[in-house]
Amino acid sequence: MLRRLLASAAALVVAAAAIVFIDRAADAAAAAVSITATQASNGTTTLTYRATVLKAGAIREVTMAIPAGTTGRVTSINGTVSSVTSTVLRWRPARVTNVAVGARLAIPLYGLKLPAGGPWTLGFKSIGTAGQVITSGAGVLQPLKTYTAAVAVKATNPIPAQTTNLTYQATITKAGTLGAVRMQLPTGATGTYSTINGTLSVDGGYATWKPKSPLNVALGARLAIPVNGVQLSRYGGTMSLTVSATTPTATVLSSGAGSITFIAPPAEMPAVAAAGFVAPPAGCPDTWPTTTVENAKAGTGDWVIPTSMNGTLAAYLTQVSASCGDSVDLKVTSGKPVSVVAYRMGYYAGLGGREIWRQDDVPTVVQEAPTTGGASADGKPLRMTSAASWSKTLSIPVDKDWVPGTYLIKVSDGTSATYAPLTVRDDTGTKHDLMIQQATATWQAYNSYGGSGFYTGGVDGGSGRLTFDRPYNEGQGSGQYLTLEQGLVFWAESKGLDVTYWTDNDLDQYGGQLPTRARTLFLPGHDEYYSLRMRAALSQAIARGVNVANLGANTAYRVITFTDETRRAWDIDRYTDGYNSTTWRYQGDAYASQPLLGADYICPVLGNTLTTGSGWIFDGVPSGTTLPGFIAGEVDYVWADLYKQPGQTTLASGTGACRSNGRAAPMHVTAYTAPSGARVLNGSTFAYGCFLVGRCPSNWTVPSPDAASQKAVATIVANIAEWVSRGTIAVPSETTAAKIRVAVPKHPLQTNTQP
Repeated sequence: MLRRLLASAAALVVAAAAIVFIDRAADAAAAAVSITATQASNGTTTLTYRATVLKAGAIREVTMAIPAGTTGRVTSINGTVSSVTSTVLRWRPARVTNVAVGARLAIPLYGLKLPAGGPWTLGFKSIGTAGQVITSGAGVLQPLKTYTAAVAVKATNPIPAQTTNLTYQATITKAGTLGAVRMQLPTGATGTYSTINGTLSVDGGYATWKPKSPLNVALGARLAIPVNGVQLSRYGGTMSLTVSATTPTATVLSSGAGSITFIAPPAEMPAVAAAGFVAPPAGCPDTWPTTTVENAKAGTGDWVIPTSMNGTLAAYLTQVSASCGDSVDLKVTSGKPVSVVAYRMGYYAGLGGREIWRQDDVPTVVQEAPTTGGASADGKPLRMTSAASWSKTLSIPVDKDWVPGTYLIKVSDGTSATYAPLTVRDDTGTKHDLMIQQATATWQAYNSYGGSGFYTGGVDGGSGRLTFDRPYNEGQGSGQYLTLEQGLVFWAESKGLDVTYWTDNDLDQYGGQLPTRARTLFLPGHDEYYSLRMRAALSQAIARGVNVANLGANTAYRVITFTDETRRAWDIDRYTDGYNSTTWRYQGDAYASQPLLGADYICPVLGNTLTTGSGWIFDGVPSGTTLPGFIAGEVDYVWADLYKQPGQTTLASGTGACRSNGRAAPMHVTAYTAPSGARVLNGSTFAYGCFLVGRCPSNWTVPSPDAASQKAVATIVANIAEWVSRGTIAVPSETTAAKIRVAVPKHPLQTNTQP
């Protein structure tokens, strides 16, 4: 007989019923009542009541208490079930059942749906046909144990781009016959794939295991299915992988997902040989004046080009950098006589530059228009814009008067003017406290003078090869020097630091010498484009104890290849997968910037406020100071799924608004100490250099940081210099930002809007 049980009884009723059923304490103990629960295949619960017979006789009925709130359609065997109350059921045998003293009764009740909670104390009473109590007592029903799939995925070698064995684990939540286990594979995985105790098939990103013969599994059983020979993708991260165990008829026995993390350590880099230094050429010194001595010389503000002189006049140099004894050719298009003046950029009592060399009344021609074209070896259009065919205007000798530093060659016809930038190296073998790198490869990527640049016309229109054989159209011909880099130069020389300079091209050519050239390297605001040799040299230098402060963001993000030893042009692969294939990270997570420098690029921003906190980086700046517009240009943050250097800390954080979509973008300033003892800091915003001179790009939300912000950032940079250099750089205690005494035009800045 099937009866639906009521679910409205109070807990008190169950307790009272249980007490009534107990005749005597001695009988209750002797009855040894036990109540067990098991889960049926249809999801209901079976309760089995057991008790020892205390008096012989024929059973008339058995009454059993159930938990208040129980529902279901209840049946039994060898008898019928009816309800006495909402918490008591009566079982009557189908035929006369005689029991002897000591016999063990076992009455099952099927189809129950238990409420939440428990344990419950439930009474049991058996009455004989003569009205005598055959047995009576109470037992404790523990809540039915439930199981979750509790999926876990384990790997013997969880390294992206390597081979591993995976073990998928799951708990059976419904008993039955196991027919198959379907397991989601990591994204992008390939492999030879093998297993044990069954067969394995792989399709659509899933592996399906089937036992060799039907396998009965109990509730709570733990599966462990190996999938061997998995070749992980070069991209890792934390992945959620699903597992589903089913019967041959597709009934689900277990289903869920487990997370597993695949983190790639920094990629191994090739060794970069360190060529020796050659003796200085005749007429060149063995040592150069100190920064303090050099900046005590008379400066001038004449190096500045007012915006009123912006025009069509353009010029470029046939070398990115030079050293004493070199001769550099200048190519100009004007058609008018021009003056050519070389200015060394520095402090010079706040004037920012010193005249080193000049030549007036230099005749020029109107050069032919640059050409755009070319194709790669496999026929891909390179769209390289070049002015290599321009005729030489004059040669400039770099002699003993050219103290190593950053230079702007100003070319003016009296109506319009332009710059041609040059970096002069110290090739004497002197080891300096600080080296500042110029991001020449990045300047060229954003250059579209005369035709195409990397970003011209979107992914299908930009250049796949770029050359230095043309002028820059940013920064009045200075590239991104005036917008992002002059501030670092001005600050370092105003403090009298032992500083020297080189370029991206020099890092590629002379990178093996970095540990012998400098103790600490400053990377500038936007140093995005790196060749393999550049990245290898930087990694090797850190491993050999060179400290690095990346006072920028989006560094070493895109991968380039110089076309030959002149390093006058470089290639970038935009054809395999558009902008994606141009990035270092496309080579795999091991090649991301974060494993090397501490954080990785997220997006461009126009300028958001940083609020200072505590910690050494803000020593001398009150906590809670706001720096409007400091989170600007492009920003980095610590990606959870990329390698994080041991002991790495976050020194400062803030939020910008992505220029491309308006979404919030976290910014993290990070620091770590490498096993070599080298200290590495990632500044994660473009703004350090321009804040040091109070002049940022004109298209930022804060193009003119106020004096308080300028002073605060000068203090922050001083703290960075002292920490990262391990005390070898001692910045003078006066941290008031040096004031540049000439009005330098603000320039717009192009930044990457692609992922």
